[in-house]
Amino acid sequence: MAVQATLANNGPVVDQRHGQSPGEAALPRHDRDHARCRADQFQHLFDQVRRLPPIVKGKLNVDLHYKLDQNKLDANNHIFIDQFTFGDHVDSPGATSLPVRLAISLLKNSRGEIDVNVPVSGSLDDPQFSVGSLIWHAFLNVIEKAVTSPFSLLASAFGGSEELGYVAFQPGSATLSEAEAKKLDTIAKALADKPAVKLDLAGRVDPALDTPGLKQAALERQIKQQKIKDVAGKGESVDIDSMAIAPAEYDKYLERAYKAADIKKPRNFVGIAKSLPSEEMKKLLLDSTTVGEADLTGLAQRRAGVVQQWFAGKVDSGRIFFTVAPKMDASGIKDKGPSTRVEFTLK
Repeated sequence: MAVQATLANNGPVVDQRHGQSPGEAALPRHDRDHARCRADQFQHLFDQVRRLPPIVKGKLNVDLHYKLDQNKLDANNHIFIDQFTFGDHVDSPGATSLPVRLAISLLKNSRGEIDVNVPVSGSLDDPQFSVGSLIWHAFLNVIEKAVTSPFSLLASAFGGSEELGYVAFQPGSATLSEAEAKKLDTIAKALADKPAVKLDLAGRVDPALDTPGLKQAALERQIKQQKIKDVAGKGESVDIDSMAIAPAEYDKYLERAYKAADIKKPRNFVGIAKSLPSEEMKKLLLDSTTVGEADLTGLAQRRAGVVQQWFAGKVDSGRIFFTVAPKMDASGIKDKGPSTRVEFTLK
């Protein structure tokens, strides 16, 4: 059975099949596997709709597939809502506290349509049985999932099971890996399909990981600078960030970096700096590098800036918001993903 209704100003819901009011449709019958349901069974659902923010327009279609076996009802409700639009917020004592505007924005596609399946089941022998109540609570579960796990919703809709709520970076780095860029591809597709949704992004650092990571990055830069002297002498143009140090030449440039560094070095009895194994030179250079809060803040902001730049030209800049104050530790992370990341919030 298909029921179609027009939603406007949270007024009475009219069954548009025959112009019937909710009490005029047919009740599930015990002698039919695929039964029709009397619309007063849905009155609870229609009453609950009025708890939502004011609805200014929209069309609701419910395709009902019900199977009755030994008074046990198994049902699938295919709910299709077109151009569901809320008006201005109005305080009401019976209004739902759920952030339904965000949920609706997440459930809508680019054509303004919401298409969900809501399975329900129950016993007709239960005096409290109400199809409308079951549908309403099942629909609330859909709303709650959209709000509490929005990125899982997007991942299931647009492919992949990866966590889309963040992109991770190597400790001390603000370079976006190819694997993490694929996450951004999925988010960009989702935002294109859901034009009412906006994205907040916030850089995060974990001092326990990023402090040694930044020290390691500083060391690698010192080593690369020594190689640049050789390459520049040949008249070549070099980008230090993309430069690679081959394993065979690493120790040579490490030693040069150590000799050039203005740090305290072990010396022999006549005061000349000792020759040291590579690992010892590396440790002295790392230990002499200081990383402060400003360095960590800068890293978090660079990470967020890299992600913001990635979205440039792919998503309207008016829908991407950069959180100025980064997150400076790993506290509050509830998932098991890396703590060196940029996090996303949908709104």
